[in-house]
Amino acid sequence: MAQVKLENITKSYDKVQVVKHINLDIKDREFIVLVGPSGCGKSTVLRMIAGLESITSGQIVIGERVVNDVSPKDRDIAMVFQSYALYPHMSVYDNMAFGLKMRKFPKDEIKKRVEDAAKILDLAHLLDRKPKQLSGGQRQRVALGRAIVRNPQVFLMDEPLSNLDAKLRVQMRTEIQKLHRNLNATTIYVTHDQIEAMTMGDRIVILHEGIIQQVGEPAHIYANPVNTFVGGFIGSMYFLNARYENNQLRFESGEAWALPESIAAQLNEQGYPGKPVQIGIRPEHFSPPQAGTQRQTVTVKPDIVEVLGYEHMVHFTMQGHNIVASLPADFDVKEGQPVELGIDLNRVSYFDADSGLNILCKAEPVLASSTV
Repeated sequence: MAQVKLENITKSYDKVQVVKHINLDIKDREFIVLVGPSGCGKSTVLRMIAGLESITSGQIVIGERVVNDVSPKDRDIAMVFQSYALYPHMSVYDNMAFGLKMRKFPKDEIKKRVEDAAKILDLAHLLDRKPKQLSGGQRQRVALGRAIVRNPQVFLMDEPLSNLDAKLRVQMRTEIQKLHRNLNATTIYVTHDQIEAMTMGDRIVILHEGIIQQVGEPAHIYANPVNTFVGGFIGSMYFLNARYENNQLRFESGEAWALPESIAAQLNEQGYPGKPVQIGIRPEHFSPPQAGTQRQTVTVKPDIVEVLGYEHMVHFTMQGHNIVASLPADFDVKEGQPVELGIDLNRVSYFDADSGLNILCKAEPVLASSTV
């Protein structure tokens, strides 16, 4: 397998720049996920790596080779698309073998590669069937098998689960993770689904308007979003506007929350007294009030309580915003009846009101010209 390097990659259509100075080092055998909203440039980046899109400027390196002018078939990559793109008149075996036949591989080598891939993907008993006789998940596994038999340096996957129903997507998500471990292959995976990104990637790359916003391990990004876009895109986050003064957050309603000493010290050091800030709160930052803890207590009036068995999702309005809190199933909370909740102010995120950058973030923001 091989590492992949994107060095100051840009892509323009006429005068519109859709990918802006992307720098990214993808490690050998890493599973990395490009995630972002529709139109952010993630599929364009993948297609440039594959050679299906030309690059406007910059350099792409696969292994030790610059591939800017190398045709897709010679880049030693395999791509799995959103569409299965199977030949309906061919059997599963022939669909998986087709690329190898076109490259004039010996029949014995083709047979071995197809049978090995079929075993990995649990398709051995389906090799004689036609695509119309398969389920959606089985067809997607055939598409994966067609890529596996090539034994490429890099696997590229462009939203391969988008056409599957919710239950099958969960199953295939697990199968792709197992496949990656078995093959130990460098994999670049594109999705707009934050859950896929969080559960599958060794690292995730978050793009917005053609610019990398943040790169890192999923848990770290979730806890330390570099800006309000990342905080709102990865998981649920609710943003409240306040002014920081006298070691407190003061809201327009007049309510004030005293900040933990360590948080206040960092805001003071960075010159925020008297300035507006935004705080980002996630549903799990709320809890039943606990005596003796340094949690801010608020009283809310639940509008809706969704009972999910293992937890309650409690909807209410706070500081003029609709908020949802995730609370234990054994916590007594009823619609329309005021209840006290605790907020762990050590876990919430603090953003600059003007730039949207995380004031206390433990990761540097990834600018358009930076290398990660």
